[in-house]
Amino acid sequence: MDKVIETVKRTIQQYNMLNPGDGVVVGVSGGPDSVCLLHVLNSLKDEYSIHIYGVHINHQLRGEAADKDEQYARKLCSRLGIPFYSRKIDIRRISEERGISEELAGREERYKLFFEIAGQVGAAKIATAHNLNDQAETILMRFIRGVGPDGLSGIPPVRNDGVIRPLLEVSRELIEEYCYLYHLNPRIDATNLETVYTRNKIRMQLLPDILRYNPNFVAAMAKTANMFREENDFIEIYVDNIRKQYIKVLPQGVSIALDVLMEQHIAIRRRVIRKAIELVKKNLIDIEYKHIDEIMQMLLKGSTGMAVDLPGNVKAEIEYGFLLISQKTAIKADQYSYPLKIGDTVYIKELDSYFTAYITDINQLNKIKLGRYVKAFDYNAVKEEIYIRNRLIGDRFQPFGMKGTKKLKDFFIDEKVPRHLRDKVPLIVSGNDIMWVVGYRTSEKYKYSDKTDKILIIKVAGGLINDK
Repeated sequence: MDKVIETVKRTIQQYNMLNPGDGVVVGVSGGPDSVCLLHVLNSLKDEYSIHIYGVHINHQLRGEAADKDEQYARKLCSRLGIPFYSRKIDIRRISEERGISEELAGREERYKLFFEIAGQVGAAKIATAHNLNDQAETILMRFIRGVGPDGLSGIPPVRNDGVIRPLLEVSRELIEEYCYLYHLNPRIDATNLETVYTRNKIRMQLLPDILRYNPNFVAAMAKTANMFREENDFIEIYVDNIRKQYIKVLPQGVSIALDVLMEQHIAIRRRVIRKAIELVKKNLIDIEYKHIDEIMQMLLKGSTGMAVDLPGNVKAEIEYGFLLISQKTAIKADQYSYPLKIGDTVYIKELDSYFTAYITDINQLNKIKLGRYVKAFDYNAVKEEIYIRNRLIGDRFQPFGMKGTKKLKDFFIDEKVPRHLRDKVPLIVSGNDIMWVVGYRTSEKYKYSDKTDKILIIKVAGGLINDK
C-alpha cells in the first residue's frame, strides 16, 4: 500500500509533524484506524529516526470484547517490538460522576493517559488515528449543530500540545485495504455500528446519501477544512495580538475595555469575547453562538451592572466601561489587617505593596510631593492605632470635603470602582475609623491646616501603584 505510506509521508512533511529523535505515543484501540497508524509509523521509524510507544485504554464498556481489544493491542505491539502501556478505566462511572457523556469521558481519559505516558517516556508527540472520513464527519456534525469558521476548520493536523494526525489525509477505505493487505486483522467495535450516537448516524446514514450526489464529498470537505483552517489561523493571530495588548488578567477573571472591543469589526469582536471566555473557563465546551450573541446584545446597551450567565459557572458583566468575564463562584479576596507603626515600612503581601508612615512638621510639607499615593494627615486627630486593611461590612467614612458620613459601598459605586476590585482596595484606619481609601479619597476628619503642628505622612509604593 504505497499510496497510504506516501500520503502519510506527505502529511508529515507538510505539517512538520516529526523531528529526528522524537518519541511518539500512539493511541492503539485495536480498530482499523489505530492499527494502520501504528503499523505505518513503525515502518517509517528508521527513516524518521523516531521511537514509538503504544498506549491502550480499556474503557470497560464492552465486557469481554473490550478485554479482547486490549489483548490484541498488546500482542500487536509485542510482534512489532513496540513498548506497550495499557490501563483499565471505568468510563461509565466517570461519566456519571462528572455529568458528561461516556463519549466525552472516554476522550478526556484517553488524552489524559496519552500525556501521562508521554511524560514518563519523554515523548514529544502523541499520534492519533483521525482520518479523512473523520474530518468530513466532524465538519458535517459541527455544521448541523451550528458553528463558526473556526469549527468548520475541522480536525487540525497538528496541535500546539504535540498531538499529531498523520492519517488525516488517508481515507477509511484505503486504511481498511492496508490492514487487509498486511494481514493485521484489526478488531471491530460493534458500537460503531449502532446509530444511537450522532457521529454513527452521520457516518452510516447521512454521509452515504451525500456521496450519491457527490462521490468526492469526503475529499472536498477536507479541502474546505484546510481553507477554513488557514484563514482561521490568520484571524487567530490577529485576535491574539488584541489579547496580549488589551485583555487584562485579574484574580477573578479577565477584563477588556469596551471602547477597544466596540471599535473592532463584529467578527473580531466575537472572537475576542470567545478568547476571553476561554481564558477563564479553560475551554469553550457548551459555549454556543447564542451565548456570544447575548453578550453582544448586552454590549450594545452598555449599562454597568448588566450580566449574562454562561455555561460552566461563568458570567459576563459590564463594569464601568469594561467587559468582565469571571467565575460566578469567584473567591473574594482574603481579609487582611496589618498594623502601621510610625517610622516603619510595612509590606502587604496581598497587594505586593509597601506602606510607610512618618511624622514631619508643617514647615517641611512643601518639600514633600503629595499625590494619589502620598497623603498628609493631622496626626493630632489620630486617637487609636493605625492599621492597613481591606473593607468590612458596614464600613462608613467622611470623604474629604463632605459634612456627613457615607457608606463605603456607596462611595465605591459613586467612584465607579469595579466590584471585583473593591475587596482589594486598602484602607488606612485608626481603630475602626477610615482615614484614607487608598488611591481614592482621604477623610475630612483627618485633614490638616496651617495650624497643625504634627503632620502624618503615609506613602504607598510597589505593586498597587503598578496595577492602577
